[in-house]
Amino acid sequence: MIGVLFLVFVGLIVATVPIAYALGIAAAVWVAVDRFVPLLIIPQRMYAGIDSFPLVAIPFFILAGKIMATGGISDRLIKLSSVLVGRYRGGLAYINIVASMFFAGITGSATADSSSIGSILIPAMTKQGYKKDFTVAVTATSSVIGILIPPSIPMVLYGIIMNQSIGDLFLAGAIPGILVGFVLMLITWILARKYDFPTERRYSFKESVAIFFDGILPVLTVVIVLGGIIFGIVTPTEAAVIAVAYAFVLSFFVYKEITFKDLPRMMIETIQVNGMVMLMVATATVFSWIITSQEVPKQIAAALTSTVHSKFTLLLIFNVILLFAGTILDLTPAMIIFIPVLAPIAMQLGVDPIHFGAIVVVNLGIGLFTPPVGACLFVCCSIAEINMRDVIKGFMPLFLSMIAVLLVVTYIPAVSLWLPSLFK
Repeated sequence: MIGVLFLVFVGLIVATVPIAYALGIAAAVWVAVDRFVPLLIIPQRMYAGIDSFPLVAIPFFILAGKIMATGGISDRLIKLSSVLVGRYRGGLAYINIVASMFFAGITGSATADSSSIGSILIPAMTKQGYKKDFTVAVTATSSVIGILIPPSIPMVLYGIIMNQSIGDLFLAGAIPGILVGFVLMLITWILARKYDFPTERRYSFKESVAIFFDGILPVLTVVIVLGGIIFGIVTPTEAAVIAVAYAFVLSFFVYKEITFKDLPRMMIETIQVNGMVMLMVATATVFSWIITSQEVPKQIAAALTSTVHSKFTLLLIFNVILLFAGTILDLTPAMIIFIPVLAPIAMQLGVDPIHFGAIVVVNLGIGLFTPPVGACLFVCCSIAEINMRDVIKGFMPLFLSMIAVLLVVTYIPAVSLWLPSLFK
């Protein structure tokens, strides 16, 4: 019977049906075929999937990101990055990466990062003679930092699914996110010398100080959000609300880049994005419930533990599964489907659930810029007006560097667990 579920789901994916609908339709077909499960279970499980107070944090983080992206924050972060790294050869590529690291602490979303930073820097880099394939690849790859450096929407989702501390998960993603940034800058340093990338103009000390103080205020978002959660002052949901308030004050009163007329549009866009996310959460919850009720995780666990006795090998298998899932599924349904299956097996072998959360998010983050789905890669290709298959050459060095980061995060638990343990 469970074969029907996967057969219908794969068929719908091949037919390019949106993921949320494919999950829901596959679940409905399975329930219709199974004589012992009433159809009423579908709306019940969908409602149960989204009936969670911590999920309220997601639309607020989305709105905070939209306010800051509209309120001139992107330009200021790019100028701040230019002061820090623009004078080196390949300066715009470094600026792209560093700006993504700063922007990550504001939106918690990789696609928001790639669209906001990419819309400014992709045309600028192309104009200065950077190859389009490299330009798109570095923008799409660095945008993954957005789901690692806190606040992180996927970490919120993982915390809800696994009933883990969201504050600890935010901390667990910080060092991997910074590591991604430094590794991408190392690859850029190598390529900059090979292809003789240009440098950016140097700022005077007076200009640098002015740009620093103008651009540092948005970066304080991560301090406010993460500090409030870690020290128990606010819950993640309350921190998200504070992030919206801070973004509004900064963009409306300090920078004066948005007006009240802009708010309805940003709220409607937030509702649309959140509606898509919640629909995926709801339908993926039904799909996941069917898998769990049919004891598929137990069967997989029994098969794996009877044949694989090494934690090293098992984590490698999990990485392959999650990497493949990330290339064909959106991040949200992939987490809801695979975490309940894989996490219990990992914990049986002594993998810390916080560490496993970092592994999952890095894996699925790689999927965000990997064909055939690759939402971030698709956004960047659209901005650059280039076909996805034409960026493979520039994409491969950065992709391989991300795989190296994934292996470090997987096999050196301290990379993700040191900060949470420090604050405990």
